[in-house]
Amino acid sequence: MDHKKELLASRIAKIHDPVQKRLLQDVLVDVFDPLLTYNEESFARLEQKIDGERKDPDSHYYIHTGVCKKDGIDSASRSFFEVFTKGRHSEGCLGTLFLACDHIQVKKCLSGTYRARVETDQGEYLTTVFLTYCQAYQEVIYELYRHFLANRRRWHTINCPFLYKFLDIRDQEGVVPKDAVILKVSVDLGEFSDFVIDDAALVWNLSEQLCKPKVEVQAAGNLSYYAHRILLEDSQSGYLAAPEEEDLFSVVFCDFKGQLLVRTQKEAHPQLKLLKIEPFYEQKDHTKLLYPISTNKRKLRHADRQAMGQPRFLWTKGEVERILGSYEAFLDFELLDVRPDMQGEVEAIDLNPFIRLHSFLKQKRKIAVLLRPKDREDIFRYEKMFFLLSELQLCTDEYAWTGILC
Repeated sequence: MDHKKELLASRIAKIHDPVQKRLLQDVLVDVFDPLLTYNEESFARLEQKIDGERKDPDSHYYIHTGVCKKDGIDSASRSFFEVFTKGRHSEGCLGTLFLACDHIQVKKCLSGTYRARVETDQGEYLTTVFLTYCQAYQEVIYELYRHFLANRRRWHTINCPFLYKFLDIRDQEGVVPKDAVILKVSVDLGEFSDFVIDDAALVWNLSEQLCKPKVEVQAAGNLSYYAHRILLEDSQSGYLAAPEEEDLFSVVFCDFKGQLLVRTQKEAHPQLKLLKIEPFYEQKDHTKLLYPISTNKRKLRHADRQAMGQPRFLWTKGEVERILGSYEAFLDFELLDVRPDMQGEVEAIDLNPFIRLHSFLKQKRKIAVLLRPKDREDIFRYEKMFFLLSELQLCTDEYAWTGILC
């Protein structure tokens, strides 16, 4: 309403004769104001029609992450579940700790070695240890990416700044027996000791379910396959099929029927595993999170949804700000500038190391995004920036994106 009044006022302001100004005002308000209203309503209906034809299911696949104490997990939660590593700790890993400091301090901690006392079922051992990013959690993210790929769903970088505060404790001397059960690890981290949080757990809105599908044998040319029909109970959640021991399978989402059709070739599965991405129910969740939730959620306007299907040949500050502005994570920053051929202050973490991008360009031009964090004391500000950079990197392969916090 305000913009229409401003538009009409700008036209009337050009007339200086008071009689003609009044006549023009009557014409504009009585004739052109209804036309402007009709035009805006028509465009709104057109956008709704196009959006309906290009239904975007991405809203069901946003991942929310958090960190809490293990005794702070709400067992009745509908939204947050512990990220299980399923015994994936590699050889030489004595345990995992959470380091509550910023990225610069974590990098400094990763470059050192420390003395540790390890209590096992076979006795106590003194050894030298070093720290690395938690490999088990990294593998879980990689497996989730594979599930997105197998289900033909669009991948968005997981915004999980907490992931890069979980550090594996590794035995450098190898004095702890490989078959020993680790009971307790005491590490003297010196200046970093005050940042250690014991018994921390990574949580997200993803759960595993076993369902009993209705299985039929169907033909496709000279081949046959097994069609598994699964009735989806929750229309507000996202689903990824994960049939065991099936490298090649196809998934069809029958939204109008509320069904999931999974086609496999090896065998019929009496039970089939689904990964369910739950919506976030803030009022119904009582998980005692240590820090605010992080998410890769986006708020896409009509123009944003259309632009996703178009090639991007020219990058400008406005285009970068439009893309970043759709992410909730960008609310913690202010975009100052976009500059070519400028090195970042710290080496960025590739949050999608399992995605292999191929380019004929051997020398990629570096583009730096200058951001100002709204909270300079936020220990996750670097990781949030790396998330935004990783999303930009997925948009184009001809540039190498880097970031600078100002």
